[in-house]
This record gives sequence, C-alpha cells and structure tokens, in this order.
Amino acid sequence: MMENIYIYLAVLFVAKVIDNGLSTTKTLLLQRNRWFLSGICVFASTFIYFYIAKVIVSATSNTELLIVSLASAVGCIIACLLSNVFSKDKTYINVIMSDDMKEMQMLRDFLAEKHITNTAFDSYTKDWRRATITITAYAKTRNESKSIDEYIESRDIKFKRIIQKA
Repeated sequence: MMENIYIYLAVLFVAKVIDNGLSTTKTLLLQRNRWFLSGICVFASTFIYFYIAKVIVSATSNTELLIVSLASAVGCIIACLLSNVFSKDKTYINVIMSDDMKEMQMLRDFLAEKHITNTAFDSYTKDWRRATITITAYAKTRNESKSIDEYIESRDIKFKRIIQKA
C-alpha cells in the first residue's frame, strides 16, 4: 500500500517536470519563431496541467501540492539547461585596442588566418601622439571566441577588449 503512494507521487512529480519543461520550451520556441512546435508544446503542457490540477483538487493532503511545486522548479531548470546546450552559438563582437601598432597588425593577421570576420580602423594612442589600429572581430562560434581569448592571453602586450553579444 505504501509503495503505491510513492509510485503515485513519483509519477505526479515526473508529470509536472514534463509539464513545466514543455511550458518553458514553448516560450523559448516562440522567441525563435517556431510556432508549430510551440503549439505542440502548448497542447501537451495544457493536457498534463489539467490532469495534475484534477489530482490536486481531489487530494486529501498538501503533499501532492508540495511535490508539484518542487517539480515545477525542476522542469524549468531542465528546460533552460537543455536550451543552452542545444542553442546556436551567439556572435560576440570584440572591440580590441592596443597602443602597439605592430601587435595589432599581428592580431589582424591572426584573425585573417583563422577566417574570423574583422574590420580594422585607424585610431590613436591615449596621448594622441602615435597612430595605431582598433579591430572589431565578430566571433560567430565558441571556438572562434576561444581562439581570440587564447591569442590575447598568449601575448605579453596589454590589450583593451570590449565584448558585446549580438
């Protein structure tokens, strides 16, 4: 008899994790203009939600409510983690500056070798006495971003770098 209660609560927990995961996934799909898949998530989530609501209304204790509330948080966390794992790489815009013109030219050559899209602009040092260049590099993958990180870390020169998500 007691084993049945644990199985019942475990099924309720898993159902709510799936419901909340589908609901969060629906929102993420809407943001990516995937309306059809979002609609399927809404259908499945709504069905599970109303089934769980029916169970909660007829429950004789707060245990089911507690289990469902905890499962809601777990479902949301799992959906967000999966979204990060399966999402496309983001483009990171790197604005890189240094007072050393030679180093900046070497960086530009490195980016060209790695086929990382970039643009170079004439600029000046802080004291306006020497010309240098400022590079804007567009890292489209994690590997490209990591390559830029490793290059900058391997140099003995100070770079100023500003990173923006596109």
